[in-house]
Amino acid sequence: MYRIGELAAVMNLSKRTIDYYTQIGLLNPVRANSNYRLYGEESVQVLNLVEHYKNLNMPLEEIKSFIELMKADCGIDKEKVEKHVEQIANIMQHLKEEIKIIEPFLQKLNEHEKEMVVNKLSPQGVTLAQTLLLLLN
Repeated sequence: MYRIGELAAVMNLSKRTIDYYTQIGLLNPVRANSNYRLYGEESVQVLNLVEHYKNLNMPLEEIKSFIELMKADCGIDKEKVEKHVEQIANIMQHLKEEIKIIEPFLQKLNEHEKEMVVNKLSPQGVTLAQTLLLLLN
């Protein structure tokens, strides 16, 4: 269990950010006898997800909705699943547009430069990009 300052240090975030995420219900700390808020490993996982989706430019409200969907134990809420799939489709559309924008620049690179760019992508990234292109075409 982490106190707020410890969690902030581990996740490289400010205590104010942790407070905000707690206020909006993304994080659910427990109160110790000393009244300190304690955050468990679930909070670390949630913060990792938040960071991941923020890097994809997903709004915090949508991130919260997705995390709530993942935590739901009481069956599948069809509307929430559909909303999340729609959010993923929007991200995929954004990625497709980004690929179209960058493609002319990539074509101008020499083979060595192209290889360097490709090497920066993880194997999963390459697979994802290929899958996205197949799904969106």
